[in-house]
Amino acid sequence: MAAKRQRLDAAALTAALPVIALLPAWFASTSLVWLVVSVVFDAPYVLFMGIVALGSVVMFLPFTQRVFLNRLLGVRPPNVDELRRLTAATRMVVAAAGTPRRRFVLAIDDSDDINAFACGGHVLVVSSFAVKNLDDDELTGVVAHEFSHHLGAHTIGLSFAQWFSLPVLLCARIGDTARSIARRPLRRLAGRGRYGPLLAKVIGFFLAAFSWVFNSTLAAARNLNDLVGRDAEFHADRRVVELGFGRQLARALAHVAPRDGTAIGRSRLDRVFSSHPPARTRIARIDALLRSRRL
Repeated sequence: MAAKRQRLDAAALTAALPVIALLPAWFASTSLVWLVVSVVFDAPYVLFMGIVALGSVVMFLPFTQRVFLNRLLGVRPPNVDELRRLTAATRMVVAAAGTPRRRFVLAIDDSDDINAFACGGHVLVVSSFAVKNLDDDELTGVVAHEFSHHLGAHTIGLSFAQWFSLPVLLCARIGDTARSIARRPLRRLAGRGRYGPLLAKVIGFFLAAFSWVFNSTLAAARNLNDLVGRDAEFHADRRVVELGFGRQLARALAHVAPRDGTAIGRSRLDRVFSSHPPARTRIARIDALLRSRRL
């Protein structure tokens, strides 16, 4: 069987949008980190920024992903039974793709949905719901979907976004903490003297603006990631059909379609900014692709 080689598609290109949205705040936040570091170490600004930017490659190393990404992503290593089932499903998928030597860092997301995700060059995460409730064929369909994200290079932009968001997240948390700590002192300052109220407003405005810049950037990047993620899901589903696991994935999606929260009881804006399209829509598209391949 010919190997289904990793091939950049449109979804991989649009995945760069969240990274672009993060860059201004990343420069600002990393520059603040440099200011702190330069107090202790004589680190040239350009060299420091370059090293931090190039550090993003660690997100693609299997060793780093095993040691750090499980904690960063809030997932856990699979237990013995979960590892057995995931390993068997992964072997079937990489064999169908003609890439039997490909290896992954497998992890479990404790959630009540079948939605899994892929990131970095090797991370493949499956929900505990999927492992507990899907049969072997259906689980293989889910694994094939996440593997297809890797084949389509959809995970590259996500991994860069995760790295560049770290200093932004740090500054956002510092800003939120500073606002919380300063709330009571600012109230006392506002009640003192002639210029106390004005000074309290200026300080409060500065702290609010500092926090808002970084939090709003993270929110914008998250929304962009959800928006482009919908297209990536459809591209991955198409690849699953090409690999021969379309029917298995459709059956897996049928488990959550009746209670799919991505379409029921949500506003149109919420549906647009949901990273996963409705399960019924995905099933319909997969069925259409399967029918077209039989013609």
